[in-house]
Amino acid sequence: MLFTAAERAHCRSRPDPDASLAGLFSAKEAFVKALCGLRDADDAPAYAFPQVEVVHGAAGQPRLRLHGDLAAWCAERDVSASVSISHTGATAGAVVVLQARAATDGEPRP
Repeated sequence: MLFTAAERAHCRSRPDPDASLAGLFSAKEAFVKALCGLRDADDAPAYAFPQVEVVHGAAGQPRLRLHGDLAAWCAERDVSASVSISHTGATAGAVVVLQARAATDGEPRP
């Protein structure tokens, strides 16, 4: 399964559910690609796409909510994600930027 029940319900409420699903999938894929670029990503736990959930703010802005071991792993490393999703016609895309708080003791982050 790729999507949470809440994601499926959100997409069903949109004028073009398929385009919305494609946008959510693009966001999840962009997160995975960004995660692979982290220096210590080899230590990341196994996860499934529903653990990377796209939720929406009051104005409809997308946000990523992580679950399970993946959420704990990112929290331990102070990693947060920002996402932007776009879809028009038959094309959907997303950009995810991962942000990590700098180490305060001058040492590299784990």
